[in-house]
Amino acid sequence: MEDFTNIFYDPWDTIWWLGRAYHSEHGNVWPGKNDPGPGLKNPSPNDALLVVLAMALFLAFVKGFFERFIASPVATAVGIRQCKRRPCADVPVLEDFMKSNNFKTPDDKTLKILSEDAGMTLRETEVWIRRKQQAMLSTRHTKFVESFWRLVFYGSMFTYGLVSLWDEDYLWDTKYCWIGYPVEIWAMKDKIYWYYMIEMGYYTACLIIQFFEVRRKDFYQMFIHHVATVFLIGMSFVTARTRIGALVMLVHDFSDISLEACKMAKYAQKIEAANVLFASFGVSFFVSRIIYYPYSILYSAMYETRSITNTDSPSLRIINSLLIVLYLLHCFWFSLIIGVVMKFLRDEQPEGDLRSEEEAPTSSEAEYDGKKKDK
Repeated sequence: MEDFTNIFYDPWDTIWWLGRAYHSEHGNVWPGKNDPGPGLKNPSPNDALLVVLAMALFLAFVKGFFERFIASPVATAVGIRQCKRRPCADVPVLEDFMKSNNFKTPDDKTLKILSEDAGMTLRETEVWIRRKQQAMLSTRHTKFVESFWRLVFYGSMFTYGLVSLWDEDYLWDTKYCWIGYPVEIWAMKDKIYWYYMIEMGYYTACLIIQFFEVRRKDFYQMFIHHVATVFLIGMSFVTARTRIGALVMLVHDFSDISLEACKMAKYAQKIEAANVLFASFGVSFFVSRIIYYPYSILYSAMYETRSITNTDSPSLRIINSLLIVLYLLHCFWFSLIIGVVMKFLRDEQPEGDLRSEEEAPTSSEAEYDGKKKDK
């Protein structure tokens, strides 16, 4: 427990961050005190915090500009119109009920009670609830625009990351992530530094923006993913474990490209293209995140680093724990992919299919329509 408690007495204790082996040789003096030279940057938490916050604000602005002036006209051009919402009257009784029940459609008995409490007819209450649910949905236009932005970002960052890492030994052999750690590989090349800053700024922006967008079904999974990603990128930056961190970011961006392209084809109702892109996404996800990620990156972070550096630290254990959390999320998402494939093979229409105009966050309009038909 000593390693874990030291940080409460000294937040920058090198035993906690870099391990006992480094501390026994260098004491509590951190690497990177000297100028690393041209084209290199030492990890600086204070500088990084300001850069990341500025990058998050900048990317939020770019996202808004891109979606409004580029993605939205493209969506309209491919025939995806922006649906106009009918406003709902202010009915506090119904508002409170819908919020407390996560916007689910009430049963007949509850619906009758609500109509009496609100002083409305049963039909007026049904219409109000349906319009309120529709107001909580993302239209195909909105989802197309959001996917277009993510496609451009992931595609750009994967290209930038691959070009930046192409000549690096550790892209091809992960043991070079740790040879000479921490002193000899402490300084980062400028291109890797900005790769880190942009990615951390993006996920920081995603973490904040998520609370202001329509809540999706995987809200909590994505929230955990964004938190784990921000902490993982941040901790690997502070401790100069940026080589393995860059590989993690590259792997994640790779499969996301085909995913967003598949979504765009789906929202544009290009069924054959969507099927091909979904197959491409499934293969790329399986190869990069289910196979390569654990057998190369996770193995290197958990075992190669200890065998090469002959040291361990609480910070490394936390980083490895976050890497494991990400892998568990990969397995969860891959199970959803398998579920979609099985439905397709059984000739069933997957939930949120190509024919749907909107996707319900919790309750579906089908539930409402089914009740109406029964009547």
